This record gives sequence, C-alpha cells and structure tokens, in this order.
Amino acid sequence: MGVSLSPKWGSAWTWETRAGGPAPCLRFEVVRGSAGEVLDLRRAAPDMAADAAGHEWVLPACVSCWEQEGVWGLSLEDCVRVVDTGEPVSTTLRIRREGLEVRCRAVGMVAPVGFVLWLLPDEAEDARALREALAREHEARLRAEGALAHATARLAREALDGTARHLALARLMEEAEFRERFIGILGHDLRNPLNAITLSARAMAQRSLPVAQQQQCAQRIEASAARMSAMISDILDLTRARLAGGIPLHLGTVNLATVCRLVVEELSAVHPDRRIALEVEGVSEGVWDADRLAQVLSNLVGNALEHGAADAPVRLRCIDVDGDQVLEVHNTGMPIPSQHLETLFDPFRQVGAPREKGHRRGAGGLGLGLFIVKQLVQAHGGDVCVCSSAAEGTTFTVKLPRDARRAQVPAPPGVRRRV
Repeated sequence: MGVSLSPKWGSAWTWETRAGGPAPCLRFEVVRGSAGEVLDLRRAAPDMAADAAGHEWVLPACVSCWEQEGVWGLSLEDCVRVVDTGEPVSTTLRIRREGLEVRCRAVGMVAPVGFVLWLLPDEAEDARALREALAREHEARLRAEGALAHATARLAREALDGTARHLALARLMEEAEFRERFIGILGHDLRNPLNAITLSARAMAQRSLPVAQQQQCAQRIEASAARMSAMISDILDLTRARLAGGIPLHLGTVNLATVCRLVVEELSAVHPDRRIALEVEGVSEGVWDADRLAQVLSNLVGNALEHGAADAPVRLRCIDVDGDQVLEVHNTGMPIPSQHLETLFDPFRQVGAPREKGHRRGAGGLGLGLFIVKQLVQAHGGDVCVCSSAAEGTTFTVKLPRDARRAQVPAPPGVRRRV
C-alpha cells in the first residue's frame, strides 16, 4: 500500500493511498565535517525507478531544517545515531503543510550509499481514524434509532388515541341505547299494574259495589303493587350490578337443601296444579347468601313452570360434585331457540311466550330475571349455563363454590361494571 502527501482542492494537503503501490523511500546523503563527524543529512536526487512514489513528498532537503519547515518526530541527532550505530529507528513523523497536519510511520536505517527513510501509514493514526469513523457511525445510528422510536411512539399514541376515542364513543352510544331501552321498557311495563290499581281504586270508590267485587279489586291492587315492587327490586339489582361492587351479599352458613324445599313449597302454592320434584344428593351446607340463592331458584324454577310442558314435572336437583355445590333445574317442552342462547342472560331479554300467566315474581316483568340470576351466581364466585334441545328439554345448571367468601373481592373505586 503506497501513501503520499499531495495537494488537492486548492492548497490543502491530503493523504493518498495507492493499492499495491510501493511505500515511499527517501534517500539521504551523509554530510561530514573535516574530522569525519556527521554534520547533516541531505536529500539525494530521486531515483524514479526505485522511488516511484517518493517524488510526491515535499520535504526540506536537509534534515537539520525539518523542524523549522514543519516536520517533527525525527531529529538530526536521531539520524546521526542511526548512522553511527547502525541501529534502525522507527518513529511517528508529523508533517504540517498549509494548516493541515498528517502523520506517518518513519523507519530510518543505514544504506550502502548513505541513509534511507521509509514512510509507512501510521497504524495508530489509522486506528484513531477508524475509531472516530465508527463513533460517528454509532452516533448517526443512535440518532436514526431515536428518530424512528420517536416516530413509532407518536404513531402508537395516535393509534391509541384513536382507539380510545372509538371505544369511548362506542361506550357512550351503548349507554345511550341502554338508557333509552331501559326507560321505554320501564314505562311500558309499569303502566299495566298502575292502570290496574287505578281502575280498581275507582271501582272501590263506588259505594254500591258488592262486597265480593270489592275484595276482588283489593286483591288486584295488592297483586299489581307486588308486581311493581318486584320490578323496582329488579331495577335496583340491575343498578347494583352495573356499578362498582356489584350486587351485595350477606353471607352466612346455609343449608341449600332447606332453601330448595322452601322455594318448592312457595311455588307449589302458587301453581297447585303443577308438580315440582326435588332431589338432594350429598352435602348441601356452605357459606352463601340464603335470600339471594332463593331468588335464583325462584326465578329458574318459575321460568321452568311458565315455559315447560304442563303435563310434565319440573325437576330440581341439589347435588355435591367434587366439593362444589351444583343446582340443576330441568323441564321438558319447547326448547329455547339456539340463536337466543348466547344472549339469554343479557338484560331485557324475554325469549318465548309463557304457557300461562302466573302470579310469581317476575311474570310480565322487565326481562331482567336471568340477568340477575347470572349476576347473583357470579357474585358467589360461581357460574350458570343452559342447554336446551327438543329431545332433552331445557336444563339450567348453577355451579357454586362451597365458600363464597373467597369471591368477595371489591372492585377498585370508581370502576363501573359493564353489563
């Protein structure tokens, strides 16, 4: 690899490298005094055959003038020492020309005809230049990576902002639709019992009304008031389910078999012409809310009586399965349409026409019964599901942990449940 110092772009001096070219070799004559002492080294005329590149070097002719002309690193004393002892010298030569300084490795040795100086690329300088180039490349890469990360973060923020706005708009639309639906259903379903109360009160205001009819009007007022009370209770449960914390439970030690028997007795009194078969297997004690589970059973068994076949019994099972408590309510009759199974537990869902209008709680209600059933079961840490077919009938299955206290984890403040 040949190197040279050549003028480029006006008066600037730069290094040139020529692949495969020889290293510059400068030849010097020894100038001696009368006593044979070395006085100076003077540049010999270049041999173009042997010094193909050295002619491009612009150095003072005499070594003694180098420091004055901007060449440092090799003094006359160093060269005299090489001539006297024959030991080569290797040093870094610094050459300054017109404000530009370059470095090279200078190797001087004795030659048959005087002193020769080989000029080689400075390895330390090359390493420094390489380190500087790598550092600049590293900085440039860091800047590019920073710009890319900034742009990526900005795009991600814009995407998240867009997604958040979309979700917020969807929630607002859902809430608006829910409120409109809630108010419409509430106004429609409350009007019927209110009308019944109003008409019965007007009839009772007539003094000529027979006693039997007065009693009938009083019973109608009581039944309508009970229906309105049930609707209001459902509305309150819906509100609790949608707010943080869900429907509150009052947990205690409960014998679920006893709760099942009480619910069966209550509904058998309302439906004297129907049969409800109760089956209890295994352990039925646990920590639950007795009133809320009675509400669950009353709703599920009441639905089975309302929509099941009139000539077949409704079966209620209370069994112990692998340490969990399982409740099953089964009825035969028309199955639930498959397209309604996924949304059966959503609020305001009323699937199918009842076989007959009874007087149980929830009949002619807001369509919140199964929704509240699911919320109550989940509040206990359990789950509810349904399967329905023409061949097997309809079965609601409730699975509860033995101790519901483990599921009582309050929601963070300000968090609203979406239902």
